[in-house]
Amino acid sequence: MKKRRLFAVVKKEFCQIKRDKSLFPIVILAPIIQLFLFGYAVSLDIKEVPIVLLKEGNDRSSEEAILSLISSGYFIIKENVSSIKEFEKSILCGRTKAGVILRKGEINIVIDGSDSNTAALIEGYFEKVFGKKELFSLGLIVPQGKVLFNPNLKTVNFMVPGVTALVLMIITMVLSSGILVKEKERGTIEHIFVTPVSSGEVILGKLLPFMIIGFLDLFLVVSVGVFIFKVPFKGSVSFLIFATFPFILTMLSIGILVSITSKTQQQAIMTTFMIMLPNLILSGFMFPIDNMPLLMQKLTYLIPVRYYLTILRSIFLKGAGLRILLKEVIILFLFGFSFLFLSIRTFKKKLS
Repeated sequence: MKKRRLFAVVKKEFCQIKRDKSLFPIVILAPIIQLFLFGYAVSLDIKEVPIVLLKEGNDRSSEEAILSLISSGYFIIKENVSSIKEFEKSILCGRTKAGVILRKGEINIVIDGSDSNTAALIEGYFEKVFGKKELFSLGLIVPQGKVLFNPNLKTVNFMVPGVTALVLMIITMVLSSGILVKEKERGTIEHIFVTPVSSGEVILGKLLPFMIIGFLDLFLVVSVGVFIFKVPFKGSVSFLIFATFPFILTMLSIGILVSITSKTQQQAIMTTFMIMLPNLILSGFMFPIDNMPLLMQKLTYLIPVRYYLTILRSIFLKGAGLRILLKEVIILFLFGFSFLFLSIRTFKKKLS
């Protein structure tokens, strides 16, 4: 009997989803649009950095340095100058982002530091090009190194797994936060109260269809990321599905808890976005957690998206499995079942 009651709630929810014409653009179009926006528009990569070159002398090492700059694909020698005054003017006026001074046995690098992020990336490009050669103007000796997991330092490889987590968070929370509050506004919530269905069956019955939608969006976003953006996927699909389940469960449970405690759809939407904002900022999606103040770093441990981001990026780029990501998966399961239990208990009080 319990299975039949649960199935009846699931069937009812699917019928409502089918009748809702506005759901298609939210479920299908919104994730694709977000992925393309972040994949193409939001890029930290710098291509073909314009540089100015001042060559003093014509020795073999200077020619090798110029050839290394050109063949790297990171730089374009926009200007060749013959004096230090012209060299400085080129960078000062913004025509070039960096400059190289070649003297016999020396490579001097000057970088426009007005944009610190861009300057750091350009510095990294110079280090990659010149290897162990001494960069005297920067005051460092570059060690010969190897970049693991993302050797070409492509931003899209970093962004697509993050957007996957972002899309699942937004879709699942927005959809689930309106499940019961719609029933309240339509006056149909009383129909649920008089049925023999338990609070747990109501919650599970309403969440299961949106769980399926969440997984459909997961496959949609991952497919676009892998086949269109060419993001490497080194991990296991089955482990991705397994690790995604507690995350979707967590987001859906939070959303339906908001729906239970809200009186109107407007209140539910506002509450949902208030919850999503710290998840976005403190998860490490855009801002490195290590760069945050110590108090903020500690608060990130309460953010479910933080753990799912770690899982996604590790699966995509490192091919990590359960042995490596066991802690993150367990924490997400704890989040998911805790919020699900809280939702059922809260709704049970409403029924009684």
